[in-house]
Amino acid sequence: MKRFVMTTVVLLLMLLAGTTQGRAADHVRLTINDGLADMTLKAKMENAVSELLTELNYAAEQNRKPRLNGLAMTEQAKSDVMRLWDNVHLYCFEPEVVQKCLTTMHGYQVRGLPVVMIPVGEDESKQEYQEVVVSFSKKGEMESFFLTIAMHLYQEVMKNSGTEIGDIRRRMQILDYVEHFRTSYNQKDLGFLRQVFSDDALIITGRVIKTQKSEVFPSGNKIIYKEYNKSNYLSHLSQVFRNNRYIKVNFDGISIVHHPTKANVYGVTLHQSWNSGRYHDEGYVFMIWDFNDEQAPKIHVRTWQPDYLDEAKGQRLPEDEIFTLGDFIY
Repeated sequence: MKRFVMTTVVLLLMLLAGTTQGRAADHVRLTINDGLADMTLKAKMENAVSELLTELNYAAEQNRKPRLNGLAMTEQAKSDVMRLWDNVHLYCFEPEVVQKCLTTMHGYQVRGLPVVMIPVGEDESKQEYQEVVVSFSKKGEMESFFLTIAMHLYQEVMKNSGTEIGDIRRRMQILDYVEHFRTSYNQKDLGFLRQVFSDDALIITGRVIKTQKSEVFPSGNKIIYKEYNKSNYLSHLSQVFRNNRYIKVNFDGISIVHHPTKANVYGVTLHQSWNSGRYHDEGYVFMIWDFNDEQAPKIHVRTWQPDYLDEAKGQRLPEDEIFTLGDFIY
């Protein structure tokens, strides 16, 4: 808690300063303080992340693209960084970052790397604190670079709070894909979304409209829903990406439920905020994930519902109207 408070104070001071000079640490040093006994591997991973965060700081300060050649990163990890950079610029304000290492199915992870994001084309008043997760191969090479969900949400799921999944490995895998899914909107990465949605995916979006007041609709508002198939949804999303300089998607709530009869199928409910500069909304995203192919899991259903039926009157969407596994035959 003390570290969180200190980080928040530092960030607020920097936001108030509102200056480009000195906002990012000149050099960032990552220290892995737990979770990795191999000192040679530990040093390699620490150096890789330190060099990357330092380069992001220089790129932000000099208003240029990051120079990633020569860093211990796969081409995919470089692509993750550059896709994100095209929409938001990142910098790390802490000269020293201390985190532990997690062991995953395929290697290692370091989570909770603090960064500040500034949407491309916006001023510093639009900057926002975020955290990053970096995944490594078993040899210590960076393989991915994604925005994370908040650490307390990650810890709640990993402690089996708000989920019915006993397998820690599967919980970690689902969270990895949820974070990749979230980051893909920030990166405008249609390729990943095309890959992760099943060919028969059902996508549903809701919006509030005015209607005549009645016992069924006492507020005079109701939600109407529009259904998309995969092709139509991605075509619509492609236009949204083209028409907006940046997209910021954040998840600040998560629950995961195991399908009652299918071993590798899960319902994931997220509370989402979406910001594209000219448009902002908050609501609930529900997805049905199929992990029968662990190397290429698929989303069969994705829905979005608004937070409020009438925000001015504080009338939220009733909890029993938020989509769940029971609303779909799968």
